[in-house]
Amino acid sequence: MLKNKRITLPLTGILILFLILTLTGASSRILSDAREIYTKIQLFGTIVQAIREDYVEEKDTGELIETAIQGMVSNLDPHTAYLNREYFEQWSQRYEGYSGIGVTFDIVENKITVLSIIEDGPSDKVGLLAGDRIIAINEESAIGMKRDEVPLKLMGPKGTVVGVTVERWGWPEPRNFLITRDEVHVESIPYAFMIQPTVGYIGIVRFSSTTGNELKKHLENLENQGMKRLILDLRSNGGGYMEAAVQVADKFLPGGKRIVYTKGRAQRSFREYFSTNRDDHPFYPIIVLINRVSASASEIVAGALQDWDRALIVGETSFGKALVQTPYRFNDGSALLMTTGRYYTPNGRLIQRPYGDRTLQDYYTQISNDSLRRVLENDPSRPIFRTQILRRKVMGGGGITPDMFFKTESDTVSTVMRRILTYPNRLLFTFSEQYAQTHPELKQDFNHFLRNFQANGNVLQSFMNHIKSQGFKITNQEFITNRKDIQFYLKQYIADQIWGDEARFKVHLLRDRHLLEALNHLSAAEDLLSQAYHLKTG
Repeated sequence: MLKNKRITLPLTGILILFLILTLTGASSRILSDAREIYTKIQLFGTIVQAIREDYVEEKDTGELIETAIQGMVSNLDPHTAYLNREYFEQWSQRYEGYSGIGVTFDIVENKITVLSIIEDGPSDKVGLLAGDRIIAINEESAIGMKRDEVPLKLMGPKGTVVGVTVERWGWPEPRNFLITRDEVHVESIPYAFMIQPTVGYIGIVRFSSTTGNELKKHLENLENQGMKRLILDLRSNGGGYMEAAVQVADKFLPGGKRIVYTKGRAQRSFREYFSTNRDDHPFYPIIVLINRVSASASEIVAGALQDWDRALIVGETSFGKALVQTPYRFNDGSALLMTTGRYYTPNGRLIQRPYGDRTLQDYYTQISNDSLRRVLENDPSRPIFRTQILRRKVMGGGGITPDMFFKTESDTVSTVMRRILTYPNRLLFTFSEQYAQTHPELKQDFNHFLRNFQANGNVLQSFMNHIKSQGFKITNQEFITNRKDIQFYLKQYIADQIWGDEARFKVHLLRDRHLLEALNHLSAAEDLLSQAYHLKTG
């Protein structure tokens, strides 16, 4: 085994330089602290060297140091994290976008199968469609390619060209496409439409660099369609950029209203964010839907609109994350997302759940366990605040408590249905693809399909034959027991094949009890707006 005894030399040089810079003009206490730090870091270097030279198995030094860093930051708080280059790139793509061809995909029957196309992205511009199979990339076979390998082939610098060979249902032979890679931003608002006459629905799934502009576009579109009331859905939105949350809240508040403020140990961590008059939107009633997974930026929006009596908050108590992570990026592509402050709602509520006296597992279990959540929600030590205008009582500490609670929905997906949904060959996707192609008469009217279509006996029998031909094991009794769920999911997937993801989502909403119930509380949102801002609605 090769041994490298020089590992401590560059580390020692760096430490000496650090001490010279740190200790100039320092007090004796700082000098003592610095010496202790130096001793510990020197010990760390010695241990790493001992493992490299004498441990029974050879270990990668980089991995050892990365593990040590992970251990160090894990003792700070639940949300400070060190991300290596690979994970930081994935994190950045989620919120900032990436350079590629603009598709989502999966591997189905050993072929890269396009699941969706990013609107106006590179693939959309050349005519690729959902359901296409990419069988070659740059004239090299892609059949049998592993899922993790695909992005390495399709992503690349903006302006570069990638050639793909595509199979499509109905084509006698594959065709070639040349696609110029470009910046791709994953939509943070995939769903925005009129759910009822005068009632708009907007679902925000993340707060990214484009969320503010997306929201502006969708609001203008819905307002032009006659929207007078809005359902803003932040359920299961885990957050994202604080600036994006500020931009969203800004759309609905009068100018000069504090949206959020942050403070921490460092003086520079104190910042205040106020609404502006940049966007001129009508003052319509708003219901904000949240649940136990709505976190961070979602809570900034919900907290600001609640504090200013601007929206009725409906659903479950939110996650309770009020820690601000500042990214520190390093030359090797990794990054430290470190908590540098806490954020507070306009009236001073800190909505961060307690975490110092529990393990990381307990911290997250508290969210999923209903009894533990009730203990948190009913904790008498939680501080009470008042809203800015109507002086309504709102709770601090432990997330955003809704104005109207909805009973928690249990997971109703059966074991058999879950097996169908997660089967590697994507049984619902492949069957619906074939069914939509052989039933063109369904394409005439989505609203008629939404109201009337049901997978009948022949469709169910065909689906049963299909999944069995793919090797899926299911008894006749299991199929009968899960009949209603299978019919519902088939309707979703067939809608997706014909009209796209938004159509599939609209079918999904037919079973969304919380959304349907929220529509019944629009009058309460109207009353709130009328009382707080003396505006007539409707």
